[in-house]
Amino acid sequence: MKRNYVILALITSLFLGSCSNYKELNSVSIVVAMGVDYKPKEKRYDVTLQIINPSAIATQTGSIGTPVIAIEEDGRTISEAARNITKRVSRTNIYSHVALVVIGENLAKIKTLNYIFDVFERDAKIRVNIPVIIARNESVFKLMNNLPALDKLPAKSIVGKIKNTSALLGENQEIEMRQVISALSSKGREPVINGASLELESDTSETLDNFSKVKSSYNMINGLGIIKQGKLVGWIDGPPAKSVQIIDNKIKETNLQVKCSKKEYDSMEIIRLKSKTKVKMKDDIPMINVKVNAVAIIDEILCNDDFDKAKTLEKYEKLSEKQLKNNILAGIKEAQKFGADSFGFGDKLHLANPKVFKKYEKDWGKVFQKAKVKVDVDVQINNVGMRKKAYPF
Repeated sequence: MKRNYVILALITSLFLGSCSNYKELNSVSIVVAMGVDYKPKEKRYDVTLQIINPSAIATQTGSIGTPVIAIEEDGRTISEAARNITKRVSRTNIYSHVALVVIGENLAKIKTLNYIFDVFERDAKIRVNIPVIIARNESVFKLMNNLPALDKLPAKSIVGKIKNTSALLGENQEIEMRQVISALSSKGREPVINGASLELESDTSETLDNFSKVKSSYNMINGLGIIKQGKLVGWIDGPPAKSVQIIDNKIKETNLQVKCSKKEYDSMEIIRLKSKTKVKMKDDIPMINVKVNAVAIIDEILCNDDFDKAKTLEKYEKLSEKQLKNNILAGIKEAQKFGADSFGFGDKLHLANPKVFKKYEKDWGKVFQKAKVKVDVDVQINNVGMRKKAYPF
């Protein structure tokens, strides 16, 4: 009987006891985005927090103010800068909802990202499965806090654009912090990070007046940042940036413009794409062989060609193969120029032949610069849309 009383007492204590980490909602502030930059003259880190303003995102009429509040502080370390922000906030900052991390271009070029990401991976309060971008030629504060016309939260807008362009264009991919950390730790791969820039900046970019403009300022996903030994060394822009996603088999859908006359281009939509890469060493030079198979459909014709004929399809298949090959080679050559293996060719060699890679892993960046690359592309056009013949010109 006594034993039953003890069990009952324990159960009662579980229900009546309070949680030690319990906090009232009106005593916390939810951080949805975090920006980090570096001030070279002061030798201090600059941290910007984007915090939700509950009164502005309420669904009831009468919500007032901007949807987010931005607070900026600096410190000798990132942790110190973040704690210095507490002097300006009346609530406890909650970091578990951070959806985006923005790195300043100054920071990415001057300081090694190996140590910058250390604070995020070491601190369990911030997840590492969130997107990270570099503010390209922009103030981190301005880029983060431009109030978009379509989304209330700037962080949600940027993340949405990354997903959208990754799925439809293919020049960028959804790059999370954990992927960057993994590549930084690898000896056979350097990370790439999406860039973003602020377009049509004005005095009202960070105010609600930006909503009232037809031509408002906006953030744009802009290029892939090439990282070498933890530092930003260059950018891959335009169609050549697709080469990283092609070799990584991350292309979901993209398009390809082929020159059909001296002045005009026809357009094809790549609906399926698969690549295979083999790397081997010959006379201390990497021999890289990339094979790409793609399926395409014609989605725009600006030249007067008859796609009812087999020879026309063959002509466009060859033109598209040449163009896609040139795009891939251009992206690889750009990375070779900086000695940064953004494609993970070193990792592929390591998987195929660990003993051989071990011989070159310490200087793989320099070895990669000497690599000879062969790209074979096969494109099959299996659809020309609803119309086979172009309009008469």
